[in-house]
Amino acid sequence: MNAQAALGEPLWRPPAPNGFSDSEAAWIDGVPRRLDIANAFAGHVTADPLSLLESSVGPLASSQTRETVARAETRRQALALLLMTPEFLQS
Repeated sequence: MNAQAALGEPLWRPPAPNGFSDSEAAWIDGVPRRLDIANAFAGHVTADPLSLLESSVGPLASSQTRETVARAETRRQALALLLMTPEFLQS
């Protein structure tokens, strides 16, 4: 929940009845912070990145996403990259 608040999206407190904006302008500035959070989270996860990819986004994962995760230099990097993929962020 702290990560959500740090990204300007506190749980149960959207700025309008329609929820948080999904326009690029509303979230693009938070991408570096999202990467920091994903990297920190990945340091605490023991799951295999490819297994997590299958169980979280499965058939929605593009070939580019699968290749990116598979080619990561470390398990932690693969997990952080998975957490940043469009498929994972939209699921």
